[in-house]
Amino acid sequence: MKRLLPAALALGLLSSAALTAEQWTEEEITSGVRKIEYVRYAFAGQKMNLQFLFAMNPDCSAVEGWAFEIVKQPEHGTAEIAPHIGFPTFPKENSRYKCNEHKVEGQMLTYKASAGYKGPDSFTYVEIAPSGYAFEKTYRFNVRSIPATTTGPKKRDA
Repeated sequence: MKRLLPAALALGLLSSAALTAEQWTEEEITSGVRKIEYVRYAFAGQKMNLQFLFAMNPDCSAVEGWAFEIVKQPEHGTAEIAPHIGFPTFPKENSRYKCNEHKVEGQMLTYKASAGYKGPDSFTYVEIAPSGYAFEKTYRFNVRSIPATTTGPKKRDA
């Protein structure tokens, strides 16, 4: 299994305040794990960027100590966490909005379904906070063999 310690985490929205007990269910507090599930479409043979993983303090400094690990690989493709540098995209109402002007180091979570495969697939990864709380995230896919188009919607004649 691949374990990475990045300089930053998931959209930078997770701070120590976001990990307070009142936001977690009793079961999550007891286990220390919050389970989250995403459902997406994917195209066979095409790599998808799913999530830019980083964490940022309100002063734009990186939050150190996050760990990411893919704990269950997909059966019909590959999932990967790899180093990535990009711009954050905090909304204006977020105290970190000013940080959007500078690139940050983090990790990119990607998925690629096997060429020619069509049907369901999934994988699970874990984000572990410096506090010890964990986020177990499962991505479920409906893989299609039709490639994505590069053109937009057709224009209607006026």
